[in-house]
Amino acid sequence: MKKNRTSSIGYFLKEGLRNIFLHGFMSFAAVSVIVVCLIITGTTALVSYNIDLNIVKLQNESEIVIYIDETYTTQEARALQKTVMQVDNVAEAEFEDKNKALEDYRKDLGENADLLDGFDETNNPLRDAFHITMKDPSKVSATKIALSGVDGVANAVANEEVVARLLQIQHMFQAIAVTLVVALGLISIFIISNTVKLAMLARRREISIQKMVGATNWFIRWPFVIEGLSLGIVAGAIAFGLEWALYEQLTDFILGNLPQFTMAGFEDLMYYVIAIFGGAGVIVGVGGSSLTIRRFMDV
Repeated sequence: MKKNRTSSIGYFLKEGLRNIFLHGFMSFAAVSVIVVCLIITGTTALVSYNIDLNIVKLQNESEIVIYIDETYTTQEARALQKTVMQVDNVAEAEFEDKNKALEDYRKDLGENADLLDGFDETNNPLRDAFHITMKDPSKVSATKIALSGVDGVANAVANEEVVARLLQIQHMFQAIAVTLVVALGLISIFIISNTVKLAMLARRREISIQKMVGATNWFIRWPFVIEGLSLGIVAGAIAFGLEWALYEQLTDFILGNLPQFTMAGFEDLMYYVIAIFGGAGVIVGVGGSSLTIRRFMDV
């Protein structure tokens, strides 16, 4: 029994690989198309992932600044920190002493520091403030309104438009990535399906004879499933190697032109890419071959 099973597996593998070389050009075309599709979708997904990283970074760097009522002393203003921290979505509240802020401003002006002559601790035009870091930057508007309602807060300032724009860009790239994955995945399945179709047409008479002598549908199907599976795995492996090289070049180009942009190292993403490319290759290969097999079994 075990020997028969081993013999059957050997037969399936041999026939599946033979089908690949039987129509070499179509097999090459199928692998090439899948590789191109995987690289396009993979690159888009990786770029989208890195854009997400940078958007999150920028969102985390975005803050709300609240200015304390000028009637409050610095000590009273600092005492508001506990109340501010209790506001929903506030992660951190860093106090800025107005006198220190005046000195910092004076240093920033450099040679023009004399513009601030006449201002000191007794007539400081600035106000004590808190720099607020949010837990969820997308809730900037609601957080700003909540902070404005705290007793002692004279004004709350936040660049809401920048945060909203960043979120729009993030959603746009996510939508593009998903659309490409679906569209190119369907194209790959179509190509695999036609490759297997040619193999089945070439062996249609043989399949008819097998069925007449009692061969089960699965006995007939397995070589074609293995053909599609093999094409998908080979394409996934080639695409992975090319994607690695392309990503390294893309990283060098982006960082060379946008040094402030952060790119994740491919080594950190490698196992995810292997899993996705391998899984996509298997799904596309087996899916494409299965669709064709089902149509040709009634012979």
